[in-house]
Amino acid sequence: MEASKVNVKIPEPPRWLNCGTARQGGGVLFAEFDDQGRWWYVVVHSDEILHPGYSYYLDDEPVTLDGSGYVYQKEFRLKTNKAKDPAETDGEGKGYIRIWTTTYSETDPVPPRIAALDAAFPTKWTADHKLVGTTFSVVCMDALEIEHRYKIYRWRGPIGLGEAALSVRGDWANAYDPRDEEQVLGDRTTYKPTRNAALVWAWFRTHPFGRGKPESSIDWTRMATEADICDQDVEGIEGTQKRYEAGVAIVDEARRVDAEQEILAACDGFILFGEDGKSWVSVGHYAAPTVALSRNRDIMALSSIEAQDGESETQGVIVRYTEPAANYTVQPSAAWINPLYYDPLTTPKFLTVDILPCQNHNQAMRLAKAIGQRVQPRHKIAPITNLRGLKCRHERIVNINYDNTFAGDYEIATPVELDGAGIFTGFGAVPVNASRWTLLPGEEQPKPVVDGSEGTVSFPAISGESVYYSDGSIKIDFPPIPRDDATYVAEYILTSEITGDENDPWTSMTINVDKAVSGPVQGGGGYTVRYRYVVSSGRGSAYEYGVITPEDAMPPATNLSTVDGVGQAGFSWKNPNDLRFFSSDIYRGTTNVFGSATKIADSYGGGVGEVQSIVDTPLSAGTYYYWNVATDGGSLEATPAGPVSAVVT
Repeated sequence: MEASKVNVKIPEPPRWLNCGTARQGGGVLFAEFDDQGRWWYVVVHSDEILHPGYSYYLDDEPVTLDGSGYVYQKEFRLKTNKAKDPAETDGEGKGYIRIWTTTYSETDPVPPRIAALDAAFPTKWTADHKLVGTTFSVVCMDALEIEHRYKIYRWRGPIGLGEAALSVRGDWANAYDPRDEEQVLGDRTTYKPTRNAALVWAWFRTHPFGRGKPESSIDWTRMATEADICDQDVEGIEGTQKRYEAGVAIVDEARRVDAEQEILAACDGFILFGEDGKSWVSVGHYAAPTVALSRNRDIMALSSIEAQDGESETQGVIVRYTEPAANYTVQPSAAWINPLYYDPLTTPKFLTVDILPCQNHNQAMRLAKAIGQRVQPRHKIAPITNLRGLKCRHERIVNINYDNTFAGDYEIATPVELDGAGIFTGFGAVPVNASRWTLLPGEEQPKPVVDGSEGTVSFPAISGESVYYSDGSIKIDFPPIPRDDATYVAEYILTSEITGDENDPWTSMTINVDKAVSGPVQGGGGYTVRYRYVVSSGRGSAYEYGVITPEDAMPPATNLSTVDGVGQAGFSWKNPNDLRFFSSDIYRGTTNVFGSATKIADSYGGGVGEVQSIVDTPLSAGTYYYWNVATDGGSLEATPAGPVSAVVT
């Protein structure tokens, strides 16, 4: 489904079926300049009907049309001044892109013609170009001087001239709803659009380009019950939504059974068959079982698989779904955490499942829970039953009474199979309870928010950080990390080296949870730092910037110490962490007054931050005092570090 938003220009573009609410791109079948220099292209979206109330996207930008059919947003308009500067506000200046959309109806498969396209190409787009049974759009980009074309022709469309790719979001197709008395089975002119996941399945099941089953093969009485369940209101942290809705885009190249499974996944549905052979979909919900199987009467044998020591390969489930707030792009839901296996002291592993017809985060998390409890239960059983087990073919939940361990309600998770002799039946089952398809307090987590109007991820800015210079390095103290999966990132550069080029030599800072430390930096020069946090998806907050000027003075040496000796003394120190450091001058005195000391080592070389030492010999008995003066090899000197004393015997 993610590919459905794309425009392609190939000899035989794929064809699409849509139902429910979906954003659909399509294939370009015609593209040409007219005699006035305007650029036209035709995008065939779908083989289904599009209902009024649709909206447009150019690339991933949601757009609207003004009264003349021109795109209203500033990204597609220019000012009317001589320079034709880009518009700064929506509706300003002149629009350069117009869009028309046409679709067919149940009574007339030929879409109404677009008069403007016919007029522009009377010999190239003729009455023979009907595009029967399709929904398509026409885009016209007005002529523009060559020197200004780049201001409008700057998109990623299918032709590659800089035109925008077009997709349309709306309600597609008509589906039969047995609960609506106005709809007559077999009379498609009475059918209506729907987002009900169960009815979307029935639409595809009976569509001639879907599974192609006759409408009489559906148990519509049971379907009405399942549709009511899908329409139940569910309360979540973002408000009220229907229990199960679906919007699908199905490419003609897809295996029909795979497409059907995508729709079923949106409602956690299983296909069941009645005694009369008619089918219906059992959507995910708890109902008290009507079939009970006991060890004394029905169960001949039972095998089981039990989790060992609470271990599992995964600790929860993430569902990738289609998020309307992100311009109908695929997003991961927050993870549903399986309480049986989740260990907060370890890095969790999650099972990720694609359910793209789902368009609601609360629904995605409910589906994640249902999947998680089915594939990651405490135990799984496989009972072998007598022929009474055949009744389970029409059930989804059964009651098992085997012993003290394996007793209670179980969901049938595999087909119910009859053995070759026609005597015994078998199936796989997992424990189930009334909360399987309901999120309990605390289970629903906020979705990773995407602001579709701006196309950027919404992450709060860092607040309360401190940027400073200390001990020859730039340091940043951050507030506590905003998310468990977030990590701080920080870099620095000499301000004089910033050119705005992406190849500017930024240097990474070392991060220790909530503290960043640079390498040694020079004093007297201004540095720019930038920092942000990123989450496990690789996205995160925008960079924030700061400017710091290290002190001009050379920092002194540190870690001074001496070693007493016979006729000699040892003196050691650590050179400062400052890139300007070049060498040290060592002083010795018989008092602790630096002014009376004598230089005993001049320009003693060493590395930045290096630990060094000397042995001062020969010396007569007494007490001696030592100082270290760090220098840049020229006129810049640090404050004398010391004194430290040594006793010579």
